[in-house]
Amino acid sequence: MAPRHDGSRQDGSPRDTGARELAELRTLLARARRRGLRDFGEEELRRLPRLYRFASSWLARLETRGTDDGTLTETRELVRRSHALLYRGAPLGARGWLAWLRRVYLVEAPRALRAEWRLFVFMLAFFYALVGVAYAAVSEHLELAFTLLDPASVANEIEQLQATAEGEPFQGNFTFGLDDSPEISGWIMAHNMGVSVLFFASGLVTPFFFYLLASNALMVGTYTAVAAHWDQGTAISSILWCHGTLELQAIVIAGLAGLILVRAWVAPGPWSRRHAMTLESRRSLLVLAPVFPMLFAAGLIEGFVSPHAPTPVRLGVAVVTGAAFLYWLIFAGRGASPLSADGSTRSSAGFRGAP
Repeated sequence: MAPRHDGSRQDGSPRDTGARELAELRTLLARARRRGLRDFGEEELRRLPRLYRFASSWLARLETRGTDDGTLTETRELVRRSHALLYRGAPLGARGWLAWLRRVYLVEAPRALRAEWRLFVFMLAFFYALVGVAYAAVSEHLELAFTLLDPASVANEIEQLQATAEGEPFQGNFTFGLDDSPEISGWIMAHNMGVSVLFFASGLVTPFFFYLLASNALMVGTYTAVAAHWDQGTAISSILWCHGTLELQAIVIAGLAGLILVRAWVAPGPWSRRHAMTLESRRSLLVLAPVFPMLFAAGLIEGFVSPHAPTPVRLGVAVVTGAAFLYWLIFAGRGASPLSADGSTRSSAGFRGAP
């Protein structure tokens, strides 16, 4: 393009085009800041994301050229403000919140957990292998229970077993009445949610996490094996697994969420540690999301079903809840529309979709 007499380029030059596009974007952002997007016409709403993409490309060009004047700083600020406006999510009403929750729990969370299936399967295998080892060892040698579990707890369990009338099922500490179930159920929920927070935090210190996981696995295996010496293994297992199919998996998932953050710090890949932590914190939150609903359901079962229902009902509840969890884990979110580049189907919290 031939220069004008005033030294500027003719209309239509890349510089003039860029200046016009950025000026239009600047005007739209100023209007949005004063009045929001409600006064925007349809064409302006279409133009805004296009101008944002143009500004992002223009910024990349300026950075590549190493421009050091105020244009680079101004363009970077326009891109930042545009991104914040376009990706902040629309205000949610009651239906919007329900849609958001449905998206998170039925699409994003199971996808995120499936993306971590190798680590999840390893942790479950580690946990249940130790349960099996403790059960086998204590089944053969009762005295090992005092080594693998707190001696006072073992002595208390044996005392309860000896006090159980012949022909009566052993219930351990689950001897409270139905009238006490609401209060005890609430306490159980609060306690288990606190434990899940501890497991999440312990995931940030990996050796401590595996110590906690191993301790809980040895407790489950040992407690059941001690009862088996009095032929009460089935009775107490039906109680423990009635709620444990949700409770134990939820606690393991909480630890998994913490380990994801550790991985981002230790092995950030091509990203800086800060950026890797930002990306993986989203996946960590999605993995953690189902933990509290699972513990809420487990608390209800532990308070109202496990202590009071007959053995066939308890075993049925264990099978149903376990199957429901597996179905959710394996099939939920498959076939749902992926997150689009412009964020139109992303969750309103800005969670990144997992594969």
